[in-house]
Amino acid sequence: MNIRASTSGLLIVIFLIASCRDNHNYLQNAENIYNLTTEEQLKDDKYAQGIENFYEIGEEDYFTGKANISIYYKVFKRPEVTSPAILISAGRTEASIKYKELIFDLYNNGYSVYIHDHRGQGLSGRMTDDPDMGYIDTFQYYIDDMKYFYNNMLKAANHNSIYLLAHSMGGAIGITYLEQNPDDFNAAAFSSPMLGLSAPSCTGAKLLSGDNPEYALGQGNYDEGKPDFKENTLTGSEIRYNRMNAAFAKEPKAKLGGATYDWVVKSCQQFDYMYNNIQNIQTPFIIFSAENEQIVDVDSHQDFVENAIKLGKPCEVFTIVNAQHELLMEKDKQRIATINQILKYFKSF
Repeated sequence: MNIRASTSGLLIVIFLIASCRDNHNYLQNAENIYNLTTEEQLKDDKYAQGIENFYEIGEEDYFTGKANISIYYKVFKRPEVTSPAILISAGRTEASIKYKELIFDLYNNGYSVYIHDHRGQGLSGRMTDDPDMGYIDTFQYYIDDMKYFYNNMLKAANHNSIYLLAHSMGGAIGITYLEQNPDDFNAAAFSSPMLGLSAPSCTGAKLLSGDNPEYALGQGNYDEGKPDFKENTLTGSEIRYNRMNAAFAKEPKAKLGGATYDWVVKSCQQFDYMYNNIQNIQTPFIIFSAENEQIVDVDSHQDFVENAIKLGKPCEVFTIVNAQHELLMEKDKQRIATINQILKYFKSF
């Protein structure tokens, strides 16, 4: 579905679900009711350094994931004993260092924040000789790692409620997690979740994958795949795009390049698993799609929720107008509207 922004520049968030068209939700240009960081504040060196300083005081460590892969994590725990908590499940190529601004904003809104770098990326262990290769041996290991993190960190901390916030590939991991662990989260929010890729991507990867990991067609190492801001398909916020690149330049071990055929094949197989197990979801969830999405298949968002609603599952889908894939690091209007809705949603559970 293609929804065009009005000339007034108002940001409209519209339900995608055909069966819910009589109950459209509209969000106009949202006020910054949660005092979220703005692009203007990020231009202030003192304010920006405050985010960096806050990130550095987070507790960091490693645990051993499936197949003896080392998993890096970071925890920002509120002083209140029973504070609500948010677990962030990041996207492909991402690391905790990309989420400094978001973690800062969530913490300042009263949430303890937990994040781990998925296996094969960030500061977690790799499974290939080339550390730039986006590879996964078994997709289920992503979920198993998250379950270990949940049981040993979040569950043990006595939070009064626990929420899941997942982005892109982290959404595929998160949806699968909800299907396998329906009682762990009070609610979940998904930013541009990877619930599908284009049909040629899945078919071609299956035909071209071999015994040894290889970059998929058009993919390469980190430096080869990093476009200038004007050519990027992730975000319309130049300052947030530059901050992301600066974070990885400062921590080169966290860099990850293009996907391998193996990663694409395993991901495509996981889409079938997710659709076949929707009936197991008990957690209320909300999905956000970007109008100008060029990374994941937005039609899959609508398909997934239509199937979920038919099964009586509590869920909602919104489209963010004039936004690209990175809704959590987009321009202020899009980012604020998205996070406002997420925090309002979490507070209702």
